[in-house]
Amino acid sequence: MSHATAVLASESTDAPARPSARLVVVLALLAAFAASMSLYFATTQALSYHARDEGPNASYAISLHAGELPTIDSPVALDRERFPQITRGANREEFDRHRLIWTANHPPLYYLLGVPWVALADALDKPQVLIAGMRVMSALAYGVLVFLVGLIAFEVTPRRPAAAMLATAVTASPAVLAVAAGFIMNDSVAVAASSLTVLATLRILRLGVTRNRMIVMAVAGTLAAATKAPGVITVIMCGAALGVTLLLRDRTWRGFLRATWLTSIATGVPGLAIGWFYVRNIVLYGDPTASSALLERYQRVQVDSWFEVMTAPRFWHGWYDHLWVPLPLRGTGLHWVIDTITLVALLGLALGVVARLRDHGREHGLVVSAPRVPSVATVGLLVLIAHAFVIVVNLAQFRSGGGNPHERYLMTIMPLVAIVLSVGLLAIVDAVPWGEIRRREEIAAAIVSAFLLGMAAATFAVSVRMQLHLGLDRMLPEIRPLPYVILGLGALCATAGVVLPLLWGPALERPSSGRSAVRSAATSGAEEDEGQAEALANCEAIANRIVGGAA
Repeated sequence: MSHATAVLASESTDAPARPSARLVVVLALLAAFAASMSLYFATTQALSYHARDEGPNASYAISLHAGELPTIDSPVALDRERFPQITRGANREEFDRHRLIWTANHPPLYYLLGVPWVALADALDKPQVLIAGMRVMSALAYGVLVFLVGLIAFEVTPRRPAAAMLATAVTASPAVLAVAAGFIMNDSVAVAASSLTVLATLRILRLGVTRNRMIVMAVAGTLAAATKAPGVITVIMCGAALGVTLLLRDRTWRGFLRATWLTSIATGVPGLAIGWFYVRNIVLYGDPTASSALLERYQRVQVDSWFEVMTAPRFWHGWYDHLWVPLPLRGTGLHWVIDTITLVALLGLALGVVARLRDHGREHGLVVSAPRVPSVATVGLLVLIAHAFVIVVNLAQFRSGGGNPHERYLMTIMPLVAIVLSVGLLAIVDAVPWGEIRRREEIAAAIVSAFLLGMAAATFAVSVRMQLHLGLDRMLPEIRPLPYVILGLGALCATAGVVLPLLWGPALERPSSGRSAVRSAATSGAEEDEGQAEALANCEAIANRIVGGAA
């Protein structure tokens, strides 16, 4: 089997159970870089509001602090003494419908996390503490998301640590998402919780079911479903993947009961914990997400049919490119860089699939036959693909109904995008006959990661300059140096993250693949059998002496 198709093969029993400390540090450094960009915006716009979303989002937390679960008809907080920023933002709105908490269609977890910031703002008599605090939560959650994508990539490709590093860099590279995560939005918290659910599911499938792993999966699923509606989709997808895979591994009646029970835990716990909220939405608005009521209230006009949106490559292609290309840079040609990287990665995946099919046919009589159950890599990719497809369908419905698409809505599919790009790019690297495969992958991952992070820093700088030009960088005097310190630390983390894999100790060993691995396994197996036979003969000789002596 070729190295380019290692990810498509079934996982090996000699794959590491967990990422090395070296890899974890690298992923954490890259995640810290992503979080630093978000934290800059979280702390430099503490006295102004971003678009129309932050006022209603903050007002949701204020309502919970007052002991009330708001509806989409609840007014935003208009207490000029306690929350002057919200009041000023609401007064700037032309229509009354924009002075309501329309975000109350979302589950309350993110806003419950904002309740302590409401209390702290009241205690300190500093309303900006609420704004900065909820923004910081979102920014830190984005860093956690970037880190978790790397761990998911490791679960899919446990013998290719370079893929995990590159997937983390890909997730950290869209500066547009990093900027969006620096405001009071629930997207980064929701996607981080969904990613944790996927990670817990893959660890169970790769390493086996334990009580602690099931607890993590159930809790993560509850957090995902309690933050945003797409989390419900994640819970259902992961629960189905767990049940079907376990059933295929054990097709007995006992295996069926076990798979059913574990699936019930994975999906039932989140359902019991937060299902009431979606039932409440159905009773109040007629559907679980209140999307129909909101589209009608804000007089959205249907732009195209759902089918036309789904089959509009130009629309999806532009939306995808905008993840990396902020508004001031559109039309500069930067999108060609993203398109080239994506096309190269897709070419690598195609070559990997062809090589996999060729190797399987060539080595059919030499290698263990294809597994009767799908590998963790296959299950992981299928879950991510199915989840992304459902999300895209929902976004198409939202768009066709007149909704305005925002790049942050694509944050949900970043785990799939990152893994596909990283695996595809490394497949191209593996096909190049140069040097030792392990070192080649690490060097390529470091170079590509450095390029992507450099591009993220450059596009982020454009957003910062635009912020300065518009006079939106109003910071509290007492924290004036803090945002720049955060950015400086983030730059150091990015530099260390791409250099460290090349300098810290020996490279991680990857089990060899292909015919050499088969010969090695066969040789070691023969040597083990020969040793066992010799030991058995010695035992028989000793037993004969004992018996003879007794006689």
